[in-house]
Amino acid sequence: MDIKFDCVSCGTHIVIDEAGAEMSVDCPKCGQTQTVPKKSATESTIPPALSAPDPALFYTLFRGRGPAKPTQIAAARYFYQKDRSEGPFNKLEMRALMRKKTVEPETLVLCPATQQWQPCERFPELPKPAHNKLLHFEKDARFAPLIQEIPRMIVEHIHDKISEADLARWLVSQIQACGYLSPDYDEGTINDLVSDERVSVIIKTNRQTWFNYLNYLQMGGSAVLNKPELIGF
Repeated sequence: MDIKFDCVSCGTHIVIDEAGAEMSVDCPKCGQTQTVPKKSATESTIPPALSAPDPALFYTLFRGRGPAKPTQIAAARYFYQKDRSEGPFNKLEMRALMRKKTVEPETLVLCPATQQWQPCERFPELPKPAHNKLLHFEKDARFAPLIQEIPRMIVEHIHDKISEADLARWLVSQIQACGYLSPDYDEGTINDLVSDERVSVIIKTNRQTWFNYLNYLQMGGSAVLNKPELIGF
């Protein structure tokens, strides 16, 4: 029986006689030396049964630092779990699923090399979620008062009662007071909620949305209809 596997460097599909198991071979395309697996990669594409994952794995950026990052696997294949397991998919296919929001940060994902289901956001080799998917305020009651307060402060900023710099400082202090800690691999980047760039995005985007809403009210619009939601969280 032949052993079938993909090159860990370029992904080229390789077929070799089973007598070559555990021998070192060179990829015919890129020349990368690698060890032949004991059995075909396709023979282990059935994901293990979904068991209850460690609750510590379920966290948003608001919930602080999570467990250590899983090892990145070259030429990895992934499954994702919603109503049922779907896969395997390569990285490019997973990225397409994430852009379509079929796979979201909290969606359980399996890399067969690790044999563990983990939230998608725990895989550093996969792209970070879009700005509006980074955090889920509604999943953490600690932030409920802040959600109610931010629109009021945005409106005060629109009416020139508070400067953008003061609003930015207030927002960062309140977020941190709620217990926010940026994960180590996102600190200081746009994925870090309290980075200068991210705070600027949040303020400017919401300011424009609420400015349009206030104009709508002045023109006789309903205060119930078209009320904006927070953007950038």
